[in-house]
This record gives sequence, C-alpha cells and structure tokens, in this order.
Amino acid sequence: MGLLDFLGKKPLDGLTVEETLIALSKGAILIDVRTQPEYEAGHAPGARPVDPKSLASEPLDAIHGDDPLADRDAAVVVICDNGLRSSLAARALREQGVLAESVAGGLRAWAKDGNPVIPGPYRRRR
Repeated sequence: MGLLDFLGKKPLDGLTVEETLIALSKGAILIDVRTQPEYEAGHAPGARPVDPKSLASEPLDAIHGDDPLADRDAAVVVICDNGLRSSLAARALREQGVLAESVAGGLRAWAKDGNPVIPGPYRRRR
C-alpha cells in the first residue's frame, strides 16, 4: 500500500507538490535521496538526507537513525532532483512495508511551485 492509496488516489507518477505539502502537514517525513553535493547545493526545508543504498537493509534506521522520539509508522515522502531516483526509492520502501511515495517532478517541481530551496550541510541522523 502506497501513500497515494492511503490518500484515496491511484498511483501514477507520485505526489504532486500540493499533495506532498498536505502529507507533510499530516506528519509525513520528507527524505532526500540525492548525493551530498546536490543536497548541500539546495534542498527542501526539513528534508532528511538519506543514502538510497541504506534503505535496502534497514530502511527505518536509515530514515530515523537512533531518534527515540521518531514516529517509525509515519508516512515517508521521498524527493530527488526530478522524481526518478525518488520513485525507485519509494517503490523499494513500499516493498518493505513502509507507507511511502515520491514527489512527482522532484525538487525541480517543488521549486517551480514556489516552495523554498535552501542550501545547507548534509547531516544524517545517527
């Protein structure tokens, strides 16, 4: 079951930016699966950098680290530059039972819709 199913929609190409904002307002977690230089050049505020390779073995640890307050049942929204890497990562997460979906069009669509993109350090959760 994907996040689109949860929202009552059929999966097509991921969440629109508007649907992403709604999901985030309802407690979904935004993860960014781009490389460190891409992330540091600019990312969506609050996006957690996650190495997509780390999602294969222990996805919840890769997303939440050792945060004792993390809601490990929260939906996950995955973002990348254009939506390709994030759609693959979201599919892999769904196959592992995580409620996940990608942002259609990625960070490009996010920025085009007028949402902020901020530069900053690549900090993984430990």
